[in-house]
This record gives sequence, structure tokens and C-alpha cells, in this order.
Amino acid sequence: MNLLKCEKVKRFKIVLLLCFALFWMFGIFKLSNMNTTNSNGKSIEIIGMFIEDALDITNEYGITNSYPSNQKVQRASRLINAPMRKVMHASVYFGLAFFIIIVLDIIFDNKKYGYSIFLAFLICVLFAISDEFHQTFVNGRTGRILDVFIDSLGSIVGIFFYSTYHIVYILGYKRAKNENIQVS
Repeated sequence: MNLLKCEKVKRFKIVLLLCFALFWMFGIFKLSNMNTTNSNGKSIEIIGMFIEDALDITNEYGITNSYPSNQKVQRASRLINAPMRKVMHASVYFGLAFFIIIVLDIIFDNKKYGYSIFLAFLICVLFAISDEFHQTFVNGRTGRILDVFIDSLGSIVGIFFYSTYHIVYILGYKRAKNENIQVS
């Protein structure tokens, strides 16, 4: 009965995390489906709001005393936009890789971790390629190999981030558990 309960919990975790990963992929697809004008406009708008909020907070706490004009905030937003979009590319694929490697780690019961790493990276890279290809059909957008590399780098960092948990917690826990069994 306990084994059956564990299998149900495992299946629930897999389904839940797969839903998160698929939802994440759908979000990437929807963002990639925006035309250039909308995509850049939203990015610049969000960056502008962040700059204004950051200035409000730092002014309120006496860290700064800066009240730039709207034109200066918009110019700063446009300047920051391109590098920030690349950071967001990497961040989004960091999250995707994180969800996927957790799912694979659960599926393989933490036993084939190298295989999980390879599959998670492969899935992320193939999705990045397909996403860039998809963008070639969106008005004003292009598919860029540089973005695939940036997405892949974000995936590697996501996998590495989870790997630190895997090594420290999963393997450390198993080692400690085995040492306790042997001592008893």
C-alpha cells in the first residue's frame, strides 16, 4: 500500500511539473508571437516603470535625490532595452531548464542524472531553435542564432543551479542515510 501511495505521489509531481514546463513553454511562445513594435514597446515600458519605481524608492529613503524628466527616463529605457532583453532570454530558459530537469530527475528516480542533464539541455536547445524559427513567421521579428546561444546558456545555468541542489541534497542525503544504516 505504501508503494502504491509513493507511485501516486510521484505521478502527481511529474504531471504538475510537466504542466508548469508546458505553461512556461506556452508563455515563451506567446511572447515570441508579439511583433517587433509591441515587443520592444512593452520592454521599454516595463524598464521605464522599473527605473521610475527604483528612483522613487531610493529618493524616499534618501539614497538619491534624482528626479529626471520623462525624456531622460525613456532614453535610459531604450538604452537598457537591448541588453535587458538578452538577459530575459537567458532567464526564461533558465526557468524552463529548471522545470524540465526536475521532471526528468523524478522520472528517473535520481538514478540517471547525467542522462537527465543531457535530455533537459537537448529539450531546451530544440525548443529555442523552434522558437527562433517560429519568430521568422512573426511580422517584424527574425530568428537569430545568437538568441539560441543565449537561451542555451540560460539553460546551462538553470541545469547547473539545480545540479548544486542535486549534488548537495540528494546525494548528500543518500550518503548520510547509508552511513546511519551501517552504524546501527
